[in-house]
Amino acid sequence: MSSRIPQKPRSRNPVQTRARLLQATIDLVAEKGADALSLKEAARVAKVSRGVAYQHFDDRDHLLREAKAWLSERLSESLHGELDPATMEDRVYGVARQVMNNREASRLLIADAMAGKDLQKDHPLYRLLLDSLERFRTSGNARQDMDLEILSSILVGVVASIIMLSYQDNSDVDKMARRFTAEWTRILRHGIFVEPPA
Repeated sequence: MSSRIPQKPRSRNPVQTRARLLQATIDLVAEKGADALSLKEAARVAKVSRGVAYQHFDDRDHLLREAKAWLSERLSESLHGELDPATMEDRVYGVARQVMNNREASRLLIADAMAGKDLQKDHPLYRLLLDSLERFRTSGNARQDMDLEILSSILVGVVASIIMLSYQDNSDVDKMARRFTAEWTRILRHGIFVEPPA
């Protein structure tokens, strides 16, 4: 008669495994670039077998596509919270801080947008920009004649500038986000041109 206690089978959670693989992909791309990504390496970083990785993703391109979509959803969710504060300065600061704290992820999404690949009208970040601008316009605090589609594209460029700022040596995210906020809100309120002398 054996006194050994039977072991419970390991519980597997496919949702958590998928999330670990997606996070590993984002981490690898941030560290080595998208060209260096492989499903095998993502599995290693996520601490799952390559076979398990292939149960979730067909190939490297599928993994990368899904990681970008997953990431854009996460950024979109976090930005929704940042857009709730009352003042324009709070909103700009919140977005700048989120982008700077997620610069590699943001860089992936911007690179796709600039290549004309992935910033479609149904993309979560594009949708978020349009919805935020529409709310801003209907609040009465913005011009009613804004071209929301053009302004959304301009704001994608603004996000690219935030990413560039975050790469400065010894960049203090909070300080840089505040500097960006001060200048961008000044431009939004007053522009950059002065009236020519009469």
